[in-house]
Amino acid sequence: MSSKTLMRNVIALVFVCMLINLTGHLQADAAPPHKEFVPPKVPPVITLLEQTPLYSTPDDSHKPFAALTPQNVTTVDAEQSWYTKQRGEKVWIQIKTTWAGDLWMHLDYDRIGIVKPIDTNIALLWDSSLYTQPSLSTMTDVVLAPQTVHANAIFESPVSYLTNSYRIETSWLGDMWVVSQPHMLLDMEIVNQEMDLPTETLYMEDYDTSNRMQRPSDAKLIPPQTVFAFEKTQNGIYHVRSQDGNTFWIHPDFAQPAGAVQMKERLNLLKDVRLYLFPTMPFPTFGVLSAQTVDAFERWTDPQNEQWYHIHTWAGDMWVQPDKPL
Repeated sequence: MSSKTLMRNVIALVFVCMLINLTGHLQADAAPPHKEFVPPKVPPVITLLEQTPLYSTPDDSHKPFAALTPQNVTTVDAEQSWYTKQRGEKVWIQIKTTWAGDLWMHLDYDRIGIVKPIDTNIALLWDSSLYTQPSLSTMTDVVLAPQTVHANAIFESPVSYLTNSYRIETSWLGDMWVVSQPHMLLDMEIVNQEMDLPTETLYMEDYDTSNRMQRPSDAKLIPPQTVFAFEKTQNGIYHVRSQDGNTFWIHPDFAQPAGAVQMKERLNLLKDVRLYLFPTMPFPTFGVLSAQTVDAFERWTDPQNEQWYHIHTWAGDMWVQPDKPL
């Protein structure tokens, strides 16, 4: 074999090795990184809801070493895979004590959590059962009708089905718990005063009715009137009662704008525009109107000095903003 042939073979071999090495790197880079599962830690502090036996070892066949009254305790450790337990099962958790070192308690899985004080009002939207503790096993026969209540504590727990568990105040049973109740509104502001609705306003049977409207015909408008406002959500939606005793929800912005000027004008739309039920209600919109000539019967200037026009459309009377691009 000539020296030139040998050199070509060596170069080819080196090239193949480099190609194999590069392919391996590309495959490694393309593969998603492996994420090692990190098991959740037991909460650092747990509130004992009742007298709880303590053991020197995680074995309740032995006599308890002592017992603790309801209080907050600091955790040290927990049995392996404690987070995989189910409702009705118990978990061994090791806690600190100042008088006997680290001891164990055998706690119901749905009692793992901490009670934290809060000061807020909660609107219960559905019938709600009352509990003596933030645990599903403590349900009573008492059921509250939809109403707004004051909550003075929350139970924070890693147990997912205990989400939305609050201690509320009642006038006849004292403090009770609402447990695992998703149908509620938090941080309600108590209003309890009359409220003037100066223009036609969207009637909402539920607080989120506006989010579920799919077409303009879904909207129900009520005439100008004075209502009594009970409370207000964080999003500015009021729970009100009309003079005939009907209760419903309204938002001051979901209404015809005050100060709109009556007019009768042929309006040339030079570009596509969105259709709005009200100028002050950005969502939902109800389609797009292509460039054309329309009949406008009202004009309103918003706080940003932009012009809105109330027009007749195939979808009913809608508001458009001709100078605003889509």
